[in-house]
Amino acid sequence: MKTENDNPIEFLQLNDGQSWDLESGENKIILVMEGKIQVGLFTQVSASNMFFYPSQDKVIIKSVRDSKVVLFRFSNQLNLCNVITSFDQKEDNPTTLPVKSVIFNYIHTLEKYIKRGIDSEFLSELKLKEFGYILKHFYSEEQLQNFFKALPGNDSLFTEEVYSLSLSVRSVRQLAERMNYSYSGFNKRFRRVFNMSAYSWMRNQRAKQVYQDICQTSKSLKEISTNHKFATLSHFNEFCHKNLGNSPSEIRRKNRTKQYI
Repeated sequence: MKTENDNPIEFLQLNDGQSWDLESGENKIILVMEGKIQVGLFTQVSASNMFFYPSQDKVIIKSVRDSKVVLFRFSNQLNLCNVITSFDQKEDNPTTLPVKSVIFNYIHTLEKYIKRGIDSEFLSELKLKEFGYILKHFYSEEQLQNFFKALPGNDSLFTEEVYSLSLSVRSVRQLAERMNYSYSGFNKRFRRVFNMSAYSWMRNQRAKQVYQDICQTSKSLKEISTNHKFATLSHFNEFCHKNLGNSPSEIRRKNRTKQYI
């Protein structure tokens, strides 16, 4: 049996012995609500458990008894609100997670929407993101790391988000929160991707932006200080001395002197 459905969340009733082919191309979380299914040749997953298969894998599941399953499909770009990190380790058999009561309640709400005919792509995307938040807040980081260990790397998306969001935050902790990571998890992944600490990178980026504003714009020093969220001009001066080697007024004066030499 093959299914073709653009909806990222799909409900399916499988009769005893019925097979379900899932092609490669999207990451897949399969939640077993009722019954028992066989995954591949050897792994069986019983009710109240879920398992993950990465986008590069095709998977065939077969119902061991009458079963009710829910399929979540998502791309690396969606990333389930960034609860997922990437890992090099890969095993043949999937790791399962127990389905907690909060997820059963979430599924029952989805079923009510479907019964009332409330079914749209936009709503499904929102509910998929909600599922990501549930995973993040009701399972430990260690559980999620083990569950998603086969997820292919996605460092380009992580890098893009860091550059985009770092402009609107003042600290590493704020950036981690905006990207929906734990503080420790964010720092570990950041160091793996950027080969330096998040704190050092953010300080260097801020210094570059401050230097550009001082040397390449006509903004007042007070305006630059405010735009870069320094609490006071004194803090702004201290930052420039420590990271740029001089006061902001001296940096601007020397840069303008060079232009006329």
